[in-house]
Amino acid sequence: MNRDALVVGINQYPFLKDTPRSKARHLKTPALDAEAIAQRLQEYGGFRVRRLPETIQEGERIIDPESVLDADTLEDAIVQLFNPVGNNLPETALLYFIGHGLRKDRGGVTEGFLATSDVSPRKKQWGVSLRWLRELLQKSPVPQQIVWLDCCFAGELLNFTEADLGTAGQGQTRFFIAAAREFELAEEDIEGQHGVFSRTLWEGLDPKGQPEGVVNNDKLIEYIDQTLKGTPQQPI
Repeated sequence: MNRDALVVGINQYPFLKDTPRSKARHLKTPALDAEAIAQRLQEYGGFRVRRLPETIQEGERIIDPESVLDADTLEDAIVQLFNPVGNNLPETALLYFIGHGLRKDRGGVTEGFLATSDVSPRKKQWGVSLRWLRELLQKSPVPQQIVWLDCCFAGELLNFTEADLGTAGQGQTRFFIAAAREFELAEEDIEGQHGVFSRTLWEGLDPKGQPEGVVNNDKLIEYIDQTLKGTPQQPI
């Protein structure tokens, strides 16, 4: 089975500040979490993984904690994943993102964004629109579409206004997990070493934890629900 994944972990946010004079809201954990997920997908899922931002270390491609990633580059990579040019479509395409998430509210109309390194709400630069991502997924010919988002307000992706996800009669399936609802923040664990959702996702992707040695969508959801039950953060 031909499986492609785009794994994104952004630490650097030089222009994202609470005030013009405050410190930039850099993150510490996304690159580490993203690399861990990338390795799981390669080792157990048979995915061909593209990493962003990326560096080469000891001959291996890894998520780069020091590099920046702009919105245009991320959008282009997402398009290449879900709507590639040509007839060589993957059977499964998976997007995993961890970093800041932003939410714009104007006149009671809200819109969520995957925050890239160039975001600056004061300069009206917000990142990659989740509304745009929804529309792209609906136009995508890829049969199996998977999106896992570990960022604040990630639930905006699931705010479909259409009657369904647009898959009726098309032989397509879509599997989305958002680390937080559209109005919630995503959290790090108590030690500040990992995102709460991504740590649980990484654990749930280990087939050695399953009696049959296989992880599927239902088992992954069950593991995440059981592990995070009763905690402040409830993925959807």
